[in-house]
Amino acid sequence: MKWLDNEMAVKKIVYLVFIFPIAISFIFGGYVLSDVLGQPDRQLNMMQFNFPSPSVQQGDKDIRIVNFTESYSVLNPPSFSVRVTDTSFDCGDLYLTIYDLNTSPKQVVAQNAYFSQCFVSTNSTMPINDVFTPSIKSGNYQIVAEMMDKSNQKNISVTANFKIQ
Repeated sequence: MKWLDNEMAVKKIVYLVFIFPIAISFIFGGYVLSDVLGQPDRQLNMMQFNFPSPSVQQGDKDIRIVNFTESYSVLNPPSFSVRVTDTSFDCGDLYLTIYDLNTSPKQVVAQNAYFSQCFVSTNSTMPINDVFTPSIKSGNYQIVAEMMDKSNQKNISVTANFKIQ
């Protein structure tokens, strides 16, 4: 009979050490999850896979949009400037165009041209002494920056998608 008492004590210890903490963690986790999901603007997204995303900016490596982010606020609209590393485009023309991706086919929302952008001597971003700040509403957009050389023989461009919330 003594071994039966020992066996019962071992079972109680197993329940206390292994099963009880698991049950408590499920109860506590459910409580925390229901509290978090009960807050406004919260949702459960179980499908959060982090796939390696392609580069935010696509196009020629010699032209980049400076300080670009994929999302902007309506209260703090985007200001775009461009850096070109290929010196053969010095004193060329810069064209910036924003397309609305919410329409099909995509429509031009804002566009500007900056002529004779000589950037090599000052190593500055373009547009020189200016910033492209389009006035656009919330939605999904694409910006295209294109640089033509001085003789209009060569061009480089970069494209990036962004969102205004």
